[in-house]
Parts: sequence; structure tokens; C-alpha cells
Amino acid sequence: MRADFLQAVFDRHSEGGLVTLCVDEVYNERATECTGFNYVTASLGVASATWRHEKLENTTYYAASGEGNIVASELEFSTPTSSIQASHLRAFSLASLRSIISMTSRCHQFRIYVLERPVVVFPPLSGTASYSPSSKNSACGNIPTVKEWNNLWRAWDLVTIQMIPQEMLLQKPIDLRHKCLFYIGHIPTFLDMLLSKAIGGSATEPSYFWKIFERGIDPHVDDPDHCHNHSDVPECDEDWPTLDTIISFRNGVRARLLQLYDDIDGGKRALTRNIARTLVMTLEHEGFHVEVRSNTLTLSRKVLRSYDQTLLYMLIQRAGSGTLSPSGFTAPPWHLLKQQWDATPPPSTEYVTLGPATVILGHDDSEGDDFLPDKEMRAEGREYGWDNESPTRQVQVGKFRAAWRPVTNQEFFAFYTVGSAELPKSWVEEDGEIKVRTIYGPVAMDIAAGWPVLTTYEDLMAYAKSKGGRLPTEPELRLFLDTYDVGYEGGGNTGFRNWHPVPATAGMESEGGRGTNGGIWEWTTTLFDTHDGLVPTNLFTGYSTDFFDTKHQTVLGASYATIPRLGRRTLRNFWQRGYGYAWVGARVVWDI
Repeated sequence: MRADFLQAVFDRHSEGGLVTLCVDEVYNERATECTGFNYVTASLGVASATWRHEKLENTTYYAASGEGNIVASELEFSTPTSSIQASHLRAFSLASLRSIISMTSRCHQFRIYVLERPVVVFPPLSGTASYSPSSKNSACGNIPTVKEWNNLWRAWDLVTIQMIPQEMLLQKPIDLRHKCLFYIGHIPTFLDMLLSKAIGGSATEPSYFWKIFERGIDPHVDDPDHCHNHSDVPECDEDWPTLDTIISFRNGVRARLLQLYDDIDGGKRALTRNIARTLVMTLEHEGFHVEVRSNTLTLSRKVLRSYDQTLLYMLIQRAGSGTLSPSGFTAPPWHLLKQQWDATPPPSTEYVTLGPATVILGHDDSEGDDFLPDKEMRAEGREYGWDNESPTRQVQVGKFRAAWRPVTNQEFFAFYTVGSAELPKSWVEEDGEIKVRTIYGPVAMDIAAGWPVLTTYEDLMAYAKSKGGRLPTEPELRLFLDTYDVGYEGGGNTGFRNWHPVPATAGMESEGGRGTNGGIWEWTTTLFDTHDGLVPTNLFTGYSTDFFDTKHQTVLGASYATIPRLGRRTLRNFWQRGYGYAWVGARVVWDI
């Protein structure tokens, strides 16, 4: 399925912003006459006689219009990360389309998708170019293009401007973080300060934003009075700048960034490694803020700390009672999705045995090389990362067993009900019923039963011990993910394919064990600390080293709101063990 063809079909046939697409897995030129097609017409409530043979760009297909409704009893729900469906999801994302739900005809010949065109869709990395002033398009490297910036800005503006109501801007959904308005100002301030460091120039006006939006807060969970240095933000609501003033500042900073691209394209400025790294880091910083990250950055002699919580982590705490649902995305059809999730087959075996093995961690990307005479101007065709990703190193992993899938809400609920853990921050009690938080408001436990549970390191370690196991080390989890996780390219639940977790699918023999973890980060027992060969960044001083405090654990994976480029295998995230708001779960492993 070509992206341009899918876009044209959607433009021609979408009704109410939706198109139901039936994909014939066994090509039949006279599809409407095959027995299997009867299942499709019955399941969609469309009369066979209404199907029309149409042609578009030398491609023939069948189309029907009407008031049909999906009849779930006529369909079978299939695993969304099968290799066939993964190829379809890649095609949809390249066409800027999103699958709301997918099903299979009972004859297994047709796959049925309900598609929409939301305000933002992230293409697979295989379809994402790296910026190159010489060719405008490069398959190698990860320097963001203007197109990638514009796509991320659509996501950021959706989360900030459209999902936070006016009355919530000066509220603090999480006590350990700033008010919502701070983060709307912090992102352009961060970009403005790093641009000045990379290419010179003064602050975008109003320049005093550098003082109030420079640093976020990250107090210790077990001692909230202990907090790193941070910006002096206004104490009174009336002293904060207005949203309109911040948006004007944001627009000015974005224009400054686009001018940099124009200057490089026009030959007025060379693309150096330092500038390329600045572009990568500032885009990824914004991507982390859309979802999850505490960053530590330095500008000149001042530490630019962004110890803040993702906005979505904050907004989900008020979902259903303040936060607005994402505009341009169809609300989940929970009753149909539950049937799909309930039909997800369990793993073929309880666990998988891995190791002994040699695991390669990291990549070679030393910022210290950026100004070497023979490398400074060789900016293209390489992958940039954060300082803790480098250098490449080998680690020996012994033999162990690992659960195919992370601990689920249902499994942890049984652990919770016997008094073994506190209520996770991802759950909420309403009218005596435990529900699971989503950006659309809390949902019943039976709907989210198969999702991975999101809770603290301590609680999941206690759960693992109750099962006679433990949590994995970073190399052990890296080995499992390298072997069995399909990622965004393979249909995984990241990059806003959904605005919530889904049941994990790894462990099925039909797919060689490969599948998704449901769209979460995963805890490891590895402390976030230095390693041999790590050279702390000078561009963002303290980014990693400020968190070598024995309180942060390394986490791997990617959540449903992680942009695809942050799902690269070398990336390492980190969270305080007792912090319960992050979208982090875990799987149990056992020693052999």
C-alpha cells in the first residue's frame, strides 16, 4: 500500500473524518464474488450490491458508502503486532493516517481498519530523513529536518495549547512539579538559550524569560525539601506572564531556528557537528517533554536544569476533571477494544530463557570529537545521542529466565488487594471502584486489566520477589528487547499510535516470540551511574552526572507517547525509584 494512494483514497471517501479500509490478504480480482467477502459485508452492515469497482492512479479497488456499523460478532480480533499488520501500520503512518481499531474477517482473508487523519502522526524512522543541506534528503543520520520540527510542534501545541484549559494553566497537578504554564515557557526558552550558545546572538524578547523559565524542579521523592537549584518563578498568579506573551515568544524562537536552517541551506553558515548536535538535542529535549524526561543542561556557567515532569504525566492526573482530551483524535471505542484485547493470545510459554550472551551497549558518539579539525565539518551521516549513550561497550550476561510480558494491572491488582502495595499513581478510586487513569478519564479495571501496570520501582521489585524472581539488569533487559521487541517499525505501541497502553503481545510462537511490551518504559536494577569511557557533555553540562546520585534507576524501552526517534536502542532513560507518576512498568526475571 503506497502512502500517496492511501492519502488519495482517504480524501475521496472519508465521511465524518473516518474511512473503513478492507485489505485483501489473498489477492482476488473479483473480490466481491468470493465467499470471504460476505463476512466483510455482514460485519460492516453494508449491502453487497452497494460496492463499486473504482480506479485511482492506475489502481483498482472496491468502495461502498452508507450508514453501516461494525458488527463485532462477525469479526475476529487479531494481534496488532503480527508482521502483516505491522506492514500496514507503517504504510498508514507514512500516509499520515492512524488506525483506530483493526479486525479480521472470520475467513481470515480480509483485514479491516477504521482509519482517521489526526492532527499529528509520526512516520517510521525508515521514512524519516536526516537533514542535509547538500541533498535536502539523507537516509543516514538523525539530524532533524524542518519537516520533523513542524511535526513535533504540532504534537507540542496539541498537548499544551489545546489540552490545558485556561483555568488550569496556573495549577499544579503534581505537587513535586511547577505549574503547567511554566512548561509552556520552558521549552522555547531552552531552545533559545542553546541556539545562542551554538551560533551566538542575544535572547529573544522578552529576555527576562531566561530567568524564570530556565530551570525546573526535581525534589527528592523521599525528602521534598531537598531540591536542586532552580529558577525563581513568580509566587503570585498575577505576576506570571500571560499565555499570549509566551506564545509570541515561542513563535519568535521558532522563527530564529528556521532562520538557522535557511542560513545553512543558503551557504551563509556551515553545518558543523556542534550545530548538528544542538539541533538533535533540542528537538529530543522537546520530545521528552511531550512525554517523559528529566534533563540537566548547562549554558555558559549557569546550569540549565529541566528537572520537570512530562506535561502528559501531569495532565493525566486531571483527565476527566479538567484536562481536555486530544483534539483531532477519535476517542477510543473501549467496548470494541476490550474485545480485541481479550482475544490477545497468551504467551506460548510462561517465560523465555536467554543467555549466556555478550551484549553491546551504547554507540560511539563522543561530543569531545566535535571540534577536532578533521571532524568538525563532518556533521552528516552519523547518529548523535546523549553523553550516557557513549561509548560502545561489551557486557557479559549469564543465563536467566524472563517473563515474556510486563506485569499487568490485573496481576498487580491481586498483589495490591492483599495489602502488599500502595495504590499506584496510575490508578484512582472512584465510588469504591479502582480504575485506571487515561487521558480520556479513568476506565474500569476490566478494560485495562491486560495493560502493563505503571508504578514505582519499589512496588514492582516487591511483586517480583513475591514470584520468586527479581527485576532485570540493564544488559539483561537490553538483550530481551533486542531479541523480541518489535519497536515502532514493527507495529509497537509508541509514537502516539494510541493515547494509552495496550496489552503486550510478545511470546507467541506464530511470531517467533516477537511483539510489543504494550507501550511502556521498563525498570532495571541498574543504578543510573557512570561507566567506563563516559565523557560528560560540555554542551549540556550535568545532563547525566547530576543524576549519578544513587536515587535514579536506568529504564529502557519506550512508552505510547515516546516519539519514534527516542526509541533507539542506545537511549537510556532514568527515574527516581519512588516516583510513581512516570509511565514505567517492569517484567520479572529469574536466576538459573
